[in-house]
Amino acid sequence: MSHSILVLDDDIHVRESLAIGLEDEDYDVYQVGSSEEALVFLEGQKVDMVVVDLRLPGMNGTDFINEARKRWSELRFIIYTGSPEFSIPVDLAEVDSVSNSIFLKPLPSCDVMVNEIKRMLD
Repeated sequence: MSHSILVLDDDIHVRESLAIGLEDEDYDVYQVGSSEEALVFLEGQKVDMVVVDLRLPGMNGTDFINEARKRWSELRFIIYTGSPEFSIPVDLAEVDSVSNSIFLKPLPSCDVMVNEIKRMLD
């Protein structure tokens, strides 16, 4: 069975390139550009995981993860950020559904993230 992933990033080029890489691994991939759009999307479409950018217009990625966790407890999250100084907030670090691996943009290859996705979903 193929897993589905939502890519949440306000940069369309980053979003599309990551989506293509994940589709090459046979995931069903959806894309949105804001946290608010992601919450609306998730109301109507079940996915297994969300790859979340942190710096977003409107609701930031951390607030999105907290809100989505309240609504969909089975969702898994991977953080994908352009902020090399970022560390996972303490309230998220202890949550099983959030990966402790932070992926920095740009990813040289999708392999490392794909391995983490497989670890979290299988």
